[in-house]
Amino acid sequence: MRSRIKLLSLTVGATVVLLAIGAVLVVLGTFNEYLHWDIFSPEVEKFLYGIFFSCLSLGGFGVAISTVLGIQEVVQALRRMIEAASPGAIEPAKPAPRRSYVAVLAALLVLLVGTILVFNAVNHRVKVKRLQVFKLVVRDQMLQLGPHLEGETAKIQAPCPTCATPSLPELMKTLGDLSFCQWAVLYMADPADKAVLWRYPAGGRYTSYDSETPAKFERFFVASDVDRAIAQALGGDTAWIDQMNGAPDFNWTQVIRDGQGKIRAVLKIYGNPNESYRDYQAVAQAAAKRKKT
Repeated sequence: MRSRIKLLSLTVGATVVLLAIGAVLVVLGTFNEYLHWDIFSPEVEKFLYGIFFSCLSLGGFGVAISTVLGIQEVVQALRRMIEAASPGAIEPAKPAPRRSYVAVLAALLVLLVGTILVFNAVNHRVKVKRLQVFKLVVRDQMLQLGPHLEGETAKIQAPCPTCATPSLPELMKTLGDLSFCQWAVLYMADPADKAVLWRYPAGGRYTSYDSETPAKFERFFVASDVDRAIAQALGGDTAWIDQMNGAPDFNWTQVIRDGQGKIRAVLKIYGNPNESYRDYQAVAQAAAKRKKT
């Protein structure tokens, strides 16, 4: 009987450990999903999912921890009854204090909170590195696409709804299809009114350039700080957008100049914060080397 009780107690303890591991993985997965952590690579995520489902199958994740601890209480009560009924027993064993369970749960809670704080701090450092890679990659990409955009904007003497060149949709689609880019918007000044800007595509969002209705330029009034910074850059002063490019976010503003060096347009690139950027490490290193030289 004692051996069975020991086996049951060992099984309960192992189940509690499995449930605790599964619970920690669930919480980490939730924070990873909603805080967009980039700590775990896809291979590591698959490995963690394997551990989680193993704990789920072995520990019976559907059983609540409180139920498991209740079973452990029953096991301890049976053990005390057996020891009290055995010959030569002097006094029954003292029951385990209930506050020990509170201490265990408190320790688990502290461990969980500490784990989340540590991972959040690590994720902050990873995000800083991702931002560096993003800005290196987008500058490198503009070295390739920038001259083509310069040529297309040079063909537009004054922006109008139907002034997009035949190749401009292709260039914007190429940029928008890159995984690190959510969408991109091209801005041009209105020669007749400094309080107005033109943007392509209309609406200032990524659009499908394969649709039957072609994308058009859209005229709008300068209203937000971003609009004013772009208007200021189109007037020749890039200090504001240079400051914005140094901000810790996944956006980049690129000026497009003509052959005489005059700013003809401004390209606003909205980066994808959910991109891991691991696949761009080689591109970033090559871009950093070219920047040094």
